[in-house]
Amino acid sequence: MPEMLSTAISGLLSFQRALSTTSHNISNVNTEGYSRQKVDLQANTPTFTGNGYIGNGVHVDSVQRIYNEFLTNEVRDTTSSFSRVGKLADLGAQIDNILADPVGGISPILQNFFSSVQDVADDPASSTARYEMISSAQTLADRYNNIDNRFEEIQQNLITETRIVVGEINTLITSIRDVNMAINESNANGVVSNQSADLLDKRDLLLTQLSEKVDISVITDSDNQVSIFIGKGQTMLTGTNAFSLSSQSDPADPMREIITYNGLVTAYDISDSLSGGELGGILEFEANYLLPARNALGRSAIGLAETFNAQMRDGMDLNGNLGQNFFTYTAPQSISSTSNAGTATVSTVVSDVTALSTDDYQLDFDGANWVLTSDSGTNTTVADASPATTTIIFEGLTLSIDGTTAVAGDQFTIKPTIEAAARLQTIISDPNLIAAAAPILSAASLANLGSVEISAGQVTDITDANLLNTATLTFDNPATTLTADVDVVVSAVTYLAGAAIPYSNNMIIEANGWQVNLNGTAEAGDVFTVSSNAGGSGDNRNALNLANLQNTGIFDGGVANYQEDYGTLVGQVGSRVAAANLERDAQQTLLLQTLNSRDSVTGVNLDEEAADLVRYQQAYEATARIISTAQTIFETLLNSTR
Repeated sequence: MPEMLSTAISGLLSFQRALSTTSHNISNVNTEGYSRQKVDLQANTPTFTGNGYIGNGVHVDSVQRIYNEFLTNEVRDTTSSFSRVGKLADLGAQIDNILADPVGGISPILQNFFSSVQDVADDPASSTARYEMISSAQTLADRYNNIDNRFEEIQQNLITETRIVVGEINTLITSIRDVNMAINESNANGVVSNQSADLLDKRDLLLTQLSEKVDISVITDSDNQVSIFIGKGQTMLTGTNAFSLSSQSDPADPMREIITYNGLVTAYDISDSLSGGELGGILEFEANYLLPARNALGRSAIGLAETFNAQMRDGMDLNGNLGQNFFTYTAPQSISSTSNAGTATVSTVVSDVTALSTDDYQLDFDGANWVLTSDSGTNTTVADASPATTTIIFEGLTLSIDGTTAVAGDQFTIKPTIEAAARLQTIISDPNLIAAAAPILSAASLANLGSVEISAGQVTDITDANLLNTATLTFDNPATTLTADVDVVVSAVTYLAGAAIPYSNNMIIEANGWQVNLNGTAEAGDVFTVSSNAGGSGDNRNALNLANLQNTGIFDGGVANYQEDYGTLVGQVGSRVAAANLERDAQQTLLLQTLNSRDSVTGVNLDEEAADLVRYQQAYEATARIISTAQTIFETLLNSTR
C-alpha cells in the first residue's frame, strides 16, 4: 500500500512540474529571446523482490532548454551584418542627398557663375556684368562652404555616436559578465536548472544585442561560461573577467575618432580591425564615404580657385594693373602627431592641381628617411633627409620639411583638401579689379605699306618684370630682316636688341614674357609694337579665357573639368549608397529567414503547448485518482479489521 501511494505522489509532483513548465512557456510566448523548455521525465529506480523488479514511479530528471547553437550563431552573425549595412545606408543617404540635390548642389551654381563670366566677356566694360560675376562667385563659394559645413556636422555627430556605441558595448559586456556569474552560481553539479535556462536565454539576448553594435566571436566552455572576442582576437570577456573599449581623438588627426582596447598591460588602437554592427558601419562610413566625399569636394574647390586665379593673374584690370587672385581657400593641413618627440615642422602647398588626388597622407620619419604614404597606398621616400631642410614633391603637393630636430618615430598627417571647401571665399569686391583684358596690346603702324599682320599676342610669363614695357619691331631695307629694341627669341635663337632677325612667314617672336606671330609680306620701314593694354576697357580676351575654363580639363591629369569632376563625386557616392541599400535589403531578408529557422526550433508553439497542457493535466488527474483509490483501499482494509 505505501508503495502505491508513493508511486502516485511521484507522478503527481512530476506532472505538476511539467504543468508549471508548460505554463512558463505559454507565459513567455512573446518574450524576446526566450527558448521553450521541456521537462525530461525518468522512471525511478525499481525495487527488487522475489518475483522481480517493481517500479517506484517517476521523477523529473531535468528541465531542458530547447536550443540550437548553430542557428543562434547564425542569428548573431546576420544581426551584425544587417546592423552594419543598415547604419551604412542610413548615413550614406545623408551625404547623397546633400550632393545630389538639384537645387542645393554645386552644379547649378557653378553653371550660373560661368554664365556671369561669359556676360563679362560679352560686355567687359559693363559694371553690372562685373558686379553680377562677383555676386555669383560669392554664391558659389557659399554653396561650397554650406555643403562642407553639413559634412562637418555629420562628422561631429559620428564622434558623438561612436562614443555612445562604445559605451553601450562596455555596458553589454558588463551585463553578460554578470549573467555568467549568476549562471555559475545557479548550476549545481553541472546540471542546468530552470533558473539558469532563463539566464542562458537572457545571455543569448545580450549577445545578440552586442552583435548589433560590433562583430563578435563567442566561445562557450564546458561550464556554460562564454568568452567574447572582437577585432583580431582581442578578448572582451573570459568567464568573469571583462575588458573595455574607449573612444578618443586620434593623436595623429584630432578630426577623427579612434577606438582603443584597454588590455591588461596597455591600451592600443584597434579601429582598423573592427567590423560589423553599428560601430563597424560608422567606421566604414567615415573612411569610405564621408572623408573621401569631403576631400573630393575640397579638391573641387581648390581646382576652381587655383585655375581661375592663375587665369585672372594673366589678365589686366580696368585700372591698368595685372590681375590678382579672385578666390582664396585654406592651405593644406600638416598636422603634427601629439606623440612626436621632435619639433620638426612641415608646411604643404598645392603645386599642381592636375596631379592632386583626394587622398590624405601620412609622413613618417624613421631616423634617416622621410616616407610619405597616401591613403591609397602609393608612397615616396626621401633618403638622408635629416638633419636638413627637405622638399618633397608628390601627387601635386610640395612639402617643405624642416627636419633638423626630427626624432625617429615622428609622424605627420597631411590633409591637402579637407578644409578647402569650407574656407573658399571671393576676395575681390571691386568690379574694376576683374582682369577681363589681356595685359598686352599688339599693333601695326598705320603707315605700314606691307601686308604683314601681327597676332594679338600671348602672355608666356606673367611674372616678367618687362612684360608691360613697350617693344618695337621694325623691318629693315630690304625687308628680309627686322630689328627689335629689346632682346627677343626666335626659334630658340636669342637676338640682342638691334640685331638683324631673319624674317619668315608665320614666325613667332618671344620677348618680355610674351610671344607674337608675324605673317605676310613686309615692306621696308613697317613698324609693329607690343605694349601695355592699360585703358583697354573693351578688351575681353582674358574674360573669354576665364569663361573657357568651364570646359577645360583640370583634374585627373587634365581629363575632367569642374562639372565632370563634381558629377563623378555625386556618382561615386550615389553608387555606394545604392549598393549599401541593396545589401541592406538582402541582409534583412537573410536575417528574417534565420530568425524564422531558429524560432521554428526554439520558439514557443501555442498549439503544441496546449496539447501538452491537456496531456499533463490528464496525467495529473489520473495520479491524483490513484492517491484517492489508495486511500479508499486503505480505509476499507481498516474497516474490515475492526
